[in-house]
Amino acid sequence: MSGWQAQDTPASAGVAQALAADVTLHRCFLRPDGSEVCLLVAYFAQQQVNSQIHSPRHCLPGGGWDVSSMQAATLVAAGAEQPATRMRIVRSGTAQDVYYWFSTQSGTVTDEYALKWNLVKNSLLGRPTNAAFVRYNAATADSTALREIFAHLQPALQAMLANVGLK
Repeated sequence: MSGWQAQDTPASAGVAQALAADVTLHRCFLRPDGSEVCLLVAYFAQQQVNSQIHSPRHCLPGGGWDVSSMQAATLVAAGAEQPATRMRIVRSGTAQDVYYWFSTQSGTVTDEYALKWNLVKNSLLGRPTNAAFVRYNAATADSTALREIFAHLQPALQAMLANVGLK
């Protein structure tokens, strides 16, 4: 990744509590031209009673961002398509693009209701209910940079998730 530098950003105590994940990774990738792309991965070893896996649909508006659009999207890395939900968020005149999805034992889901159904179904069938939440975000002006980072990281991320049984 020529020209990029990675910087881990630990979650604050409040964010860590809200996520309630077993393991998290929050890493921002910076380029000398000012481009910045952030990746958040949160792994949940099992579904918790009376708890919902983190979703930007709920937390970003709670953090003061306005959602200006939300739609299905597809990112591509090494010829493989990754379905995602794309949100455009705005705060104080700054727009960002956010791509996110959930990886489960059954595969990728991009909708919070589909995630809940997927985890309930796996539980009823006696399958593991572990899952991961993956989110990439960058300023809207850095959308090319976001796709570049995604294309570079996705194969390794998929391999990592496969090690814990996620698709």
